Order: sequence, then structure tokens, then C-alpha cells
Amino acid sequence: MNPLLVLAIAIFCTMLGNGVVMPFIPLYAQQFGAASLGAGLLFSAHSAPRTFLLPLIGPASDRMGRRSFLLVGVLLYALSSVAFLLANSMGLLLLIMGIQGIATAMVQPVTLAYVGDLTPKGKEGAYAGYINTAFLGGVAGGPILGGVLKDAINMQASFVALGLFSLFAFVLMFFWLPDPPKHKTAANAVVPPFREVFSCRPVIGVAYYRLGYAFASTITWVFVPLLAARMLPLKTSQIGALISLNVLVSTILQAPFGRLADRMSKANLVAIGGTISAIAFSAFPLATSFWHLLALSVVTGVATGVAFPAHTALAMENARGLGMGTVMSFLLTVHSFGMTVCPILFGLIADHFGMNSTFYGGGLLCALTTAICYLMTHDAPIETTAEKVREKEAAVTD
Repeated sequence: MNPLLVLAIAIFCTMLGNGVVMPFIPLYAQQFGAASLGAGLLFSAHSAPRTFLLPLIGPASDRMGRRSFLLVGVLLYALSSVAFLLANSMGLLLLIMGIQGIATAMVQPVTLAYVGDLTPKGKEGAYAGYINTAFLGGVAGGPILGGVLKDAINMQASFVALGLFSLFAFVLMFFWLPDPPKHKTAANAVVPPFREVFSCRPVIGVAYYRLGYAFASTITWVFVPLLAARMLPLKTSQIGALISLNVLVSTILQAPFGRLADRMSKANLVAIGGTISAIAFSAFPLATSFWHLLALSVVTGVATGVAFPAHTALAMENARGLGMGTVMSFLLTVHSFGMTVCPILFGLIADHFGMNSTFYGGGLLCALTTAICYLMTHDAPIETTAEKVREKEAAVTD
């Protein structure tokens, strides 16, 4: 079976199982007395271990291979479903979210690195669009399925679904996913020190967009459900639909805008998507009905659909010679840092200044990070660190 197809199916199932649970954790935690700050702490508990592990796992996968990290990470997702069923306190929920953060640190960057290994030059946008479609497709379907399961049965049914989807992904990769061929990862077997990433201007620019995307994710997954629940007497399935439609629209656009990113300026696409996202998030407090919220969710989904494949393609272009896993881990470390800090920060803002302030602040931060990304990537040539290293070695030899 084609490794790209195996990865796409496995990451779809893993994210589908994860999406069944994650959007409703803030609501589930309310039975343990969690307020806005408590909901933010749960997501920070998920992001904190991921932030510390990502700089280690990406480079390690460059040297040791991708497959073992993927298998262990997916297995941890499956085990966390059992732990959720046994949780009876806020402290246990925090611990389980931490375990899921470890699983995410193993699965997401290594999957992207594997795809980067398989990507021919000039096709970065198309391949980024394919894997992002599988990734976001699972994320889109999860909240709808989770809302239906919770409304029809209970939250425990969602935890069981997480376990089953994760186990299926584990079996699929165990039997049909090899490590990338040696010649595909030869350029990554010996990589420059991690600090060399900071000398690559386009990678730093893409990292700023990724930080803004973390702001947007925090608002979408934590505060849109809370805003909707406070504004209107919505069912859980309706709240799930707000998130799922956002991600579904983005998923549909990944492949076409990924192909478009191979033919036009990737920096321009990131700037267009980031600007739309910033405006839309600032408009959420103005909504007065479920349909207004739904429309804004669609707009933010379009924004991600335009920008996300271009941002991934920019990272792939500039990762050759730095270590594909190293660069992907760096970007996801930035994302995790944002997801660690932002829920607490936005939770404090919501508790002290009102929920609306969270959306205005998030929109402003998205605009700033998008602007910085554009300035650092729109005219930057693709010059890998590997080429720089070879030039230095040639100079020394001469």
C-alpha cells in the first residue's frame, strides 16, 4: 500500500477520534467545577508536554526513523480513551490531557516529516494539501460525531470512539507503513544543530503564522463553544457543528489551494488567509444568532483553507538540509507554546474583561503575526542550510 495513502488514512482516523472528544472537554470539565480559567488550564496541560518534547522528537525521527514514533503516539491516544473513562476529578483530566499532548508530539510532526520525505521538489503545495485534507477531515468530522454521541448516549461513548479509531490507525500503520527508504532521508540523517533553524528567515516567518494559527485554534476550540453556550440555548450537536463546519470548509479547500500554492506566491496566500481570519474573529462578539455564528465559522474555515497549505509548503521548501523532522517539530513547538499560553491568557481576559475581549484580542494578534510572516517570506530566496554547510566545507577544503 502507498505510504502516503496509509499516512492519510491513519491520520484521518486519529484526528477523527481526537475530535470526538476535544471540543467538549471544557463542557465536560464543568461538572468538576471548572470555569473559563479551568477550561484554559486543560488545554494548556495538553500543550505543555508537547511543547517540551517536540524539539527532541523531530530531530530524533530524522536520525532514528519515523515509524516507531508514529506507532507509540497512536497507541497513547488509544490508552488515553480508557483513562478518560476512569477520570473522576479535575486533576485526573489534567493528567490525561498531558498524556494526549505527548501523543500529539509523536504523531503530528513525524507525519509531516514523513510526507516531506516523499515530496518531490515543486510539489510541496500539492502534497501539503493532500495530508492536510486527511488531517483536517478527521478534525472536521470529530466534533459532529462527538456531539451526536454525547446527545444520543453520553460522553463516555465519545471516549470509546476515540479508543477504537486510534486502535484502527495503530493496526494500519503497524502492518502497512514502513520507514521511509534510506535514500529519501539521507539528507536528514546528519543535520545541522537545531539552532541553525533560527538562521533561516522564511522558517521564522512561517513560525509567526503558526503562532497566529495557535491563537485562532484556541478561540475556535475553547471560546467559541463557551460563547455559543452563554449566548444561546444550543444543543451540544449544534456547538459541535460550529467547529466541524469551520474545519470542513478548510478541509475541502486544502487540495485546490495546495495546488495553487505551487503556481503562485505562497506568502501572498498566507497573508490573504491570515487577514480574513483576523477580521472574522473580531466579528464573533457581534453575532446574535446561531446562524451568525455558523457564517463566521465558515469564513474562518475559508481563511485557513487559503493559508494553511501554503504555510506548510513554505516549511517543506525550506526544511531540506535542516532536517524535515527538525523543522516540522520547530513549527509545532511554536504552535504548542501558543496553545499553552493562549488558553490561560484568554481565559484570564474572559474572566476579568468579558468574553468579547478575548475575540477582539485574538483577532488583533492574528493580524500582527500574519503581517510579520508576510514580511519575512514574500521576497526570501529558498536557500537551505545544507547548501550553506556544503559551501563552508568546500571553503575549508580549498
